This record gives sequence, structure tokens and C-alpha cells, in this order.
Amino acid sequence: MLFLDYTPDLTETDMIIYRFIVKNMDNVIYMRIRDLADETYCSTASIQRFCQKFECVGWSEFKTRLKLHMGNKNFTKTYPTDLDTNEIIQSITETDSNDNSHKIDEVAEILVNCKHVLWIGAGTSRILAEFGSVTYSSLINMSLLIREPIDNPIIKTNPDEADDYCLIVCSVSGENHVMIKYVANFIKQGIPVIAITNNPTSTIAKMSQYVLTYYATEQMIDSDNVTSQTPAMFLIEKLIRRTSSLSRAKDN
Repeated sequence: MLFLDYTPDLTETDMIIYRFIVKNMDNVIYMRIRDLADETYCSTASIQRFCQKFECVGWSEFKTRLKLHMGNKNFTKTYPTDLDTNEIIQSITETDSNDNSHKIDEVAEILVNCKHVLWIGAGTSRILAEFGSVTYSSLINMSLLIREPIDNPIIKTNPDEADDYCLIVCSVSGENHVMIKYVANFIKQGIPVIAITNNPTSTIAKMSQYVLTYYATEQMIDSDNVTSQTPAMFLIEKLIRRTSSLSRAKDN
């Protein structure tokens, strides 16, 4: 991971810092620790602890080692297509942490009382949304996938029925402009929106009432986002199974 030959034990805050650094390497090496703190909405103390996990005394040493790493003749801005097994395992493990487990429970409580669950996503996230829709329909109750938000009409509901609906939006970056526009229309009607995203500080995450975050290093090849969806699929299935358990308990 970066200039280490192993994956350190990173917290949710560490992952936010890490993803920003990986995405903005060319700029990060010139940033002050305060600048990085502002960009990642983290404290300077959090960044110091992050640096220590990368075997650096502080931010200055981290930047120096990062510069050397970037200057290495084997360094390339194009990410490898291989998956980092350790990172995938860590991402899934982080989803099982107490804090994230509590968030999953909170969302499951919303879903178990919802009559109409809608799923939406774009690109590979649309496949995730379809997986969620099919699995939810099999284990709990029929749910629907919105395949083409551009062509689909906006659902209009009676204000008294808004709580009967719920929109689950899957988005790696949380910045897809089509998704943002579609989510905004649901929010205007008071329909609860749940975001499943790799970016907890994204526009969609900030718009949504509930946010479930998975942790995967963003990978871009040219303009295509090829970030691994393995942690996202685990999170979706975990949420659905948790909701199924609550639904069965409620019926009994």
C-alpha cells in the first residue's frame, strides 16, 4: 500500500485520508498538514496517527517518502488491474465494525417498515443495485430497480405516503450528476434516501438521510472508474440479511 509492502490496520478516518492522498498524489506532496485536514474534514492529530501507521514520524516524512515512491521508475499513474486481497479483507472487516454495524441496524429498521423499496445505480453500481433488488425481493418483499433514471418518470406520491417508499442509491464516487438530480426529486417529496457509497463526503452522501460506506481504493483507468465492488456487494447483502432477520422477528 503506497510505499509499504503490506497493508496497515486503517480506521474509517484513515481510509478517508488514504483515498484522498491516492486520488491527489500530485498535489498532496505540496500540501501542509492543515490543508490536508481541511480537505479530508479530519483533524491534524488524525493525520499524524495516519502517518505513523505508514512508519513515518509525521507528515513531513510521509510526504518525502511519497515523493520518492512517485519518482520510482516503476511508478505509474495507471492502477494495476489486480486486486489487493489484504485491502479487500480489511474493507469487509471494517464494514463489520461496531460503528458500521450500528448504521446497518438503523437502516434495516427503516427498510423493514417500508412497503416500496427502489434501487438505483449507474455503470457497475447499476449491477449492484440490481443485485440488491433481486436479493431483497427474494428474502423480504418485492423491490424494484430503476434501470434508466434519465428515461424514467419521477415517482410522485401523496405526502402522507412518502414514508411507505425508500430509495437506495448505489454510487462509488457519489458525484454522478444524473444520480444527484434523481435523488433530489425523491428528497423533495420527503422519501427517505439511503446512499451506499465509497465516498462518505460526496454530494449524494450529504444529500441522503442515511449513508452506508464501504472502503475500497478508487481506481481509474483513463476516465473509467474500475474500483472494486466486492466490499459494496458484501455490505448490500449484509444489510438485506439483517433486514430479513428483523422482518421475520416482526412477523413472529
